[in-house]
Amino acid sequence: NIIKNQKKVAEVKNDLISNITHEFKTPISTIGLALESIKDFNGIDDKEKTKKYIDMSSQQLGKLNVMVEKLLETATLDSDNLELNKEAVNIAQLLGALVNRYKLQFADKDFERIFNADSLIANVDVFHFENAINTILDNAVKYGGDTISIDLISKKDKLVIKISDTGTILSKDSKDRIFEKFYRVPKGNTHDVKGFGIGLYYTKTIVDKHDGSIEVDVSK
Repeated sequence: NIIKNQKKVAEVKNDLISNITHEFKTPISTIGLALESIKDFNGIDDKEKTKKYIDMSSQQLGKLNVMVEKLLETATLDSDNLELNKEAVNIAQLLGALVNRYKLQFADKDFERIFNADSLIANVDVFHFENAINTILDNAVKYGGDTISIDLISKKDKLVIKISDTGTILSKDSKDRIFEKFYRVPKGNTHDVKGFGIGLYYTKTIVDKHDGSIEVDVSK
């Protein structure tokens, strides 16, 4: 079983790195061409064409962001060697910026922000911490219905981040396994969202390394 698991880890790493490094070229090339096109004409006089190239660049940057997050997830497959660089960060400000970004990116979703403080400072690795929260929000967008709530609660010597949604896909049988490496929630014969089942494993690893805890609850 150990050899089989190690082989699977190696295969996933190789697949991810191979796919992502190949796919990096297309968005980088597209963004470069869009910027060159904007330079070649007077953008002020042709706002419609400028918007077209900006929208194109924005879409490609979104793809790059997804690929970077996938590379980050592969790092947790060998999590013992993953080191954090912690610093004092205003978590309320960080979450607020994330929520505003998601509101712009997913206008068809309703994001509710409930903070009981405007400033909550914690020592975190802002790079990995933000990506861990991103993974949860991405899952909420993909699987969680139309309304997503983000609560930030201060409790004496700790803070609580609660992300909830109106989705109905996750069952009680699946909830105990979603943080397992390679586990994906079964959806019958449909697989409309691709993945390797390591996004939430990455999130749990990052939370654990911050001496925190993470859990999931379902209403059904």
